[in-house]
Amino acid sequence: MSTPETEANPLLLDQQGGRLYVTFNRPERRNALNDAMLLALENLITRLESDHSVRSVIVRGAGGHFCAGGDIRERRAQTTDSRPGVDIAMERNIRAGRMFLRLANLPQTTVAVVEGFALGGGFGFACTFDITLVMHNVQIGMSETRIGVAPAQISPHVVRRVGLSNARYLGLTGRRLNGAEAVRMGVAHEVAQTTEELDARLASLLDDIDACGPMACSATKAIMNRVGEMPLDALIEYAGCRFGELNRGPEGVEGQQAFLEKRKPRWPTLG
Repeated sequence: MSTPETEANPLLLDQQGGRLYVTFNRPERRNALNDAMLLALENLITRLESDHSVRSVIVRGAGGHFCAGGDIRERRAQTTDSRPGVDIAMERNIRAGRMFLRLANLPQTTVAVVEGFALGGGFGFACTFDITLVMHNVQIGMSETRIGVAPAQISPHVVRRVGLSNARYLGLTGRRLNGAEAVRMGVAHEVAQTTEELDARLASLLDDIDACGPMACSATKAIMNRVGEMPLDALIEYAGCRFGELNRGPEGVEGQQAFLEKRKPRWPTLG
């Protein structure tokens, strides 16, 4: 049963320097995505789109699970309550799709730390984040077809992550992957056997992210996200402009000077 605290705070935020730790906070529902959490995510994304004080976003789930997908109880209630000509569940589905797209395009480096269940929308998060770490005993997959609906809004992100053939395999069977299988298929990047190992892998990963220029990482994401969406000639011009901006900017100057001086770069504070 929901508590006032979890209903009031579907996301817990903890910023430590340039790292923002985000916790899905509906443990009694295995962190299923409902309207309150969707709104909180939309508000967070709006903040992050222009917040240069955050360079990495790390997301986990409370209570031992990442995210069990959409809240089916709430969806069924919305379907029943829909008025003629108004499909509330459909409108929320489209809204969630826009949220996933904005999440994929955030300038920060995003990291998913997956434990327990990551099904449906939770699997979508795992495929949308830049880097995904998993426990060996996770259960993750596209479960929507097993309850008679389509993985409508996560499908584009799953296809981009694992390719069309693997996405069809997952979507048309509803099969669940464990951690090792998720890494082999390309959903996740690293798998851990224990919580201690998972935390250690996360700490090492974040150190590596911090060693890279934040503006360079943001530009890299922006260029990669345009592959297949922008004609190659146009992408060449776009990538060259971004390279030029970085090369003559404070981050490029500092990074290359540090390389020549054989020292660690001191990245300019973005504020």
